[in-house]
Amino acid sequence: MPLPVNEPKGLPDVRVHIRNREGKYLAGREDGLYFTEDRATALVLSYEADQVAAQLENIQRTQGVRLEPVPVPLEEIYETCDRCQELFMPVMTFFDGKRFLCAECGRRLARRAAPPHPRRGVA
Repeated sequence: MPLPVNEPKGLPDVRVHIRNREGKYLAGREDGLYFTEDRATALVLSYEADQVAAQLENIQRTQGVRLEPVPVPLEEIYETCDRCQELFMPVMTFFDGKRFLCAECGRRLARRAAPPHPRRGVA
């Protein structure tokens, strides 16, 4: 029996860095891959979509090099709504000139800031 459309199909694909035994992270540039201590410049891979487990197993089997996936902290991937402090995908937030807001907080603030509607029939 197929899953109902509104139910989640599983966990979201986790974003990872690849780390070697020395604690350095895999990074890349035009001339190839290298390892760096600077996690900010490390490659970010999708664990499932990039088939990280299979790739790392193949590297260990063929090259004898042991590498490990390290989850990227959520706050480095997602935006935090400055009002409710919840995490959201960046495309689900907007910047109002002062802060990042989720859609719900943006609507709440817009309703509060909107001028009252004039009453009809009252002169």
